[in-house]
Amino acid sequence: MNEEPLNKKPDEGNKSTSSAPASSDDSRVRAESRVKKILTGFESAFLYMVGKTEEKRSGTGDLGTDLAHQRTDLAIDRSFLAAERTLMGWIRTSLSMISFGFTLGKLGQVLHDVEVRGIFRPDHMISIERISYFLVILGTVALFGACVQHWRRVRELYTMGLHRQISITFIVALLLVLVGMFAFTGLVLAL
Repeated sequence: MNEEPLNKKPDEGNKSTSSAPASSDDSRVRAESRVKKILTGFESAFLYMVGKTEEKRSGTGDLGTDLAHQRTDLAIDRSFLAAERTLMGWIRTSLSMISFGFTLGKLGQVLHDVEVRGIFRPDHMISIERISYFLVILGTVALFGACVQHWRRVRELYTMGLHRQISITFIVALLLVLVGMFAFTGLVLAL
């Protein structure tokens, strides 16, 4: 049997007199191999930091396809953040209406005699209580509608590949819907 050392390369036994070009090719191949290993390490570290796994990648090995998938994931994340910002805008608007209506209602309960003349019919009086009820109801219903719209949009994004996450904005919006209901109840019951 031919016993060669295990760590010996197959080409080492057949060295010819022109070893200079072969060694430069070997060193170039080794350098390229090292660079590929380093780049692969950086890529896997980056994907780990971003939260993506190798399973989410297409596995085609084509850089353009992999970048397209990464950009699609980023576009979905941007859409989610846009939905969050929209809900936050609705929260601000609705909270303003609810708080202003509640304040008017409590002020109207103290001043009993405050009434507003109608614009189209000057003989018709609108009480401050009605205006406050309207503002509180409008703010609460608008916020509830925004919650439903946000929930549907996020559900669509989940089907497109958005990873599941807790939306603090959605929880705050639901809590403020409850606050709007309590504010309306407080106005009606004159608490």
